[in-house]
Amino acid sequence: MRPCATTLAAEMTPAEHQLLLQTLQQAPTEGLRLEIGTAAGGTLCAMLGSLPADQRRFVVVDPMKYFPGQLDAVRKNLRDHQLDPATVDFRVSKSDIAFEDAAGRDESYSFMLIDGCHKIRSVTIDLKWTRLLSVGGVICFHDVVPELRGVWLAVQRFVSRHPNYEVIAQADSLLAVRKTAPSTTPEIDASDEWYARMWYLPLQVERKWKKLHKAA
Repeated sequence: MRPCATTLAAEMTPAEHQLLLQTLQQAPTEGLRLEIGTAAGGTLCAMLGSLPADQRRFVVVDPMKYFPGQLDAVRKNLRDHQLDPATVDFRVSKSDIAFEDAAGRDESYSFMLIDGCHKIRSVTIDLKWTRLLSVGGVICFHDVVPELRGVWLAVQRFVSRHPNYEVIAQADSLLAVRKTAPSTTPEIDASDEWYARMWYLPLQVERKWKKLHKAA
């Protein structure tokens, strides 16, 4: 079990935390705000607390299987920070299922924090949500470092393939990106899914090898 399960703290460095809140506060106010992967809700508390009371609404997508009692822990964390859990639309679901539901309702988002599972196929699925990002909206990707190759490869491929997504800042492993124009092609297509499948097994083997080597 990760430390955040008991501390309920955010899992970001001070520099990442500062950039995240700055990016959130500079994002358009129209549209929904999204967090994919909330852990114990520490970062969610910080984001909500940084917003005016009348703007404290978020959609959170998470299967809530990160640690036992995760959803209850997140709600407790919100209450401990004098934040109302009712302002959060918890969608206890896998990202792909929640995305199809959101797309079917034509939802539009002005801010996204993608910080879910680090496996390349999961990150690629999370990237589908960018289709719902409004022009001028911003995304923050957490853990974008070469050491976390699933996240690194998926996000770097996404940014390089879509010139209408502009990198605006980076602090440690947090990358902030703005959507500058409508997309003329799907953000995630069959070639992206094939790329993720191609890399999935080699990255899993690499991860297990590193874990065994570290344990030795």
